[in-house]
Amino acid sequence: VVTHGPSTLKTIVSAICVMLVLVDVTSNNWELNDLIGNARTLFTPVLNVASRQDLTDTFTFAEGYSLSTTSNVGLFMLNYTLQKIRAHDASMYVLTADTFLINGGANDICGLLKQSYQIKANTTSVSLGVIEDGIQYIRGQAISNFFLGIAPPPPFGSDHDTLTSLGYIPSRMDADVRLTTPVAIPPPGTSTRANVSMYRYYSRALCTGCDPIVELGLDVCSVTTSFNDSSRKLVIESSQAVVGHHRVLGMMLERSGVTTGSLVVRGLCVLFVLASFTTSQKTVRWMDSVALTSWYKKLLHMIAPSLHRYQHQLLNLPYFCFNSDIFVVGYVTAVLLDEKACTLYSRALFRWNRDTPGSWTSWYVYLRILSMNFRWVWLNCFLVKIIKLMANFVSATRYTGGNFVVGYFNFSSITYVYVAGLALVYRHNFLDFGNSDMVALTPDMQHLDGISIDFFDSTLMRGYPGLVLVMFLNLMGVLSIDLVVNFKWWRKVSNNSLGRQHIYNSTSIITDMGYVFVDWSDFKGQAVVVPVRSLCTMQWFLTCHTLRFGLPEDPANIRGMASKAGSRPSQAVSPSKRNSAQVTVARRQSTVAADDFFMLAQDQDGYLHLFNARKTEIQALSMEVKVQADARYMVA
Repeated sequence: VVTHGPSTLKTIVSAICVMLVLVDVTSNNWELNDLIGNARTLFTPVLNVASRQDLTDTFTFAEGYSLSTTSNVGLFMLNYTLQKIRAHDASMYVLTADTFLINGGANDICGLLKQSYQIKANTTSVSLGVIEDGIQYIRGQAISNFFLGIAPPPPFGSDHDTLTSLGYIPSRMDADVRLTTPVAIPPPGTSTRANVSMYRYYSRALCTGCDPIVELGLDVCSVTTSFNDSSRKLVIESSQAVVGHHRVLGMMLERSGVTTGSLVVRGLCVLFVLASFTTSQKTVRWMDSVALTSWYKKLLHMIAPSLHRYQHQLLNLPYFCFNSDIFVVGYVTAVLLDEKACTLYSRALFRWNRDTPGSWTSWYVYLRILSMNFRWVWLNCFLVKIIKLMANFVSATRYTGGNFVVGYFNFSSITYVYVAGLALVYRHNFLDFGNSDMVALTPDMQHLDGISIDFFDSTLMRGYPGLVLVMFLNLMGVLSIDLVVNFKWWRKVSNNSLGRQHIYNSTSIITDMGYVFVDWSDFKGQAVVVPVRSLCTMQWFLTCHTLRFGLPEDPANIRGMASKAGSRPSQAVSPSKRNSAQVTVARRQSTVAADDFFMLAQDQDGYLHLFNARKTEIQALSMEVKVQADARYMVA
């Protein structure tokens, strides 16, 4: 049961994975989100603001939190945001990021409005503004924080030199602008309470002078105001978020050839895997190596092979998605191209959803975050394929089956691919833990213009080395567990020529093909029964969707098959239920002649050949007859 896993559970897990991909392709589609355009309602206060002067004419800024107290980089980010909103062009994605229920102080950001505002004469209402900029400093990494703990915080008001001497590194530049709808000025000497809408434009730059990413927001704040007539100052005595209201979240992300390219590549990958999977549901004709001598014949055989009309279900969709080199490399390319935008967007969702009470909305947001994290499952697959390829490249092994490292980097079934991806659910928790020792340096503490931020020290990049290390250790752990738990199964498959083509002689990383092991007296249980139709389709998959290493079979294995083929089976063993081959023992013949005993092997060019026990290669014409008869071969 541990080895195989219930087929129903596999179906459920596969359905969940397909659902995550669909959610990612639809709900996390930047082009579709931007096309709908709901996030542009967050531009309302600044639609007619073309410059900083227009901004100060329209809004009254708090003392100490105005444009005059903002650093040059902060003003640059403010100008950038206003210009992009004003331009209203295709250079930016304006994305909705759902709504979040306010039920307490965890998601309350209204407190910054609690300031004093200088009011002009003869004013009855005023729209308020606050701008706060600063540099975020971070100390330590997630791994060091875990093993060594977090050191005591620095003294309040520490400057740049003090922070760097304590191990802090400048990691992000922020410019947080809050703008409100008009607030009525109360009569002098009285306090009034009112609800106002507060719009947020939170710009964050990951290096000095870089184009910022802008987080948009809309909150409802309950403010208590009083007015001093002699000093002409409006005082916000208290400001709190209204419990029960929903915060509206949006993002402005750069639209570039990289993000557009990611969308195109991802779409092509999905179309490719659907077409390939549809092809695999019918029997592909067996091809001799002489029929694939030119590149265009190989390409044609990959995208439009010759088919028989007979259907079978050897390969399922998850198998294609995680094991096809073309799809894995293509999808990883799309993931890496979109990684910056995806990480910034999903971390904003994660940060706000973390303190939101459970509801259908919060669960759907969690599902969106999970679908974006699920993209890294293909990075796992890509990493295994690359290590497997490099291990074969540097090895001096002459025959297939002799390289332990190549054999180690394989999953027995798709179930273990999913298990290796479970750690990715906590990706944002890991990154946030690495950034937990964070302090801010603001203009009132020190002049900020002389401080630079390195992109590789930014809050976006600094956590990746540790994350990749943990991801690799997790991958090694899962592979080791798979090897130990399924040790007997691995030994049988590695002693079979079909299994060796997957494990040792190609970049295929998922070994299970629904093997039906037969307890043959001289073969120690490694012989398998394979339908010829399945064998033909498997040759197509290995030839077109993986890189073959071209290692020949050990001559001892060939001689052993020839000498043992005349024996008879002693006992049948139940078929493996790992995959969708679902071959039943009932249809197996009780005796098998030497002519029905076969071995798969590769030539030096990586072409797959099938030999019988007399060491004679089986030609494509012979395979055609067996396909018509729905015959089965015993592969040793």
